[in-house]
Amino acid sequence: MELNLVVKMKFGAHLYGTATSDSDVDYKGVFLPSKKEILLGRIPKCLYYSTGDNKTKNTPEDVDLEIYSLHHFIDLACQGQTVAMDMLHAPDSFLEVSSEVWRAIIRERHRFYTKDIGSFVNYARRQAGKYGIKGSRLNAVSEILAMLRTEEPSHRLRTVW
Repeated sequence: MELNLVVKMKFGAHLYGTATSDSDVDYKGVFLPSKKEILLGRIPKCLYYSTGDNKTKNTPEDVDLEIYSLHHFIDLACQGQTVAMDMLHAPDSFLEVSSEVWRAIIRERHRFYTKDIGSFVNYARRQAGKYGIKGSRLNAVSEILAMLRTEEPSHRLRTVW
């Protein structure tokens, strides 16, 4: 299937500057639907490709690509969704494919700015919930390790195997 890409960019940890040697590579993009998809009213909102599987964590060799149809991307941007805002502000150095359509969108990105921060608040809540649980578990493990280190060697549990 040949896609008419408006933009394709490196995303995720690479875009945010948090990539490590264990990070996979994520891409986001926008495509123009075909004439046939438009005429039949069958424009997919999003297409997703991955070299990994959904049973295991991605490896550094894995690549994920999520591309939005132009109309869906515009809808996300109008809602102030974080993914759209991040894409609209990605530095040119992260763009692997760019087009005049994308450059026109970037020139007008200020039109998507909104005072309605509901999308950002919901995103922050999801992230806090996700990482808050991980953080409390990590803190609990740290407390246990600290306690075990203060025990007298003769009182420590020994493992045998």
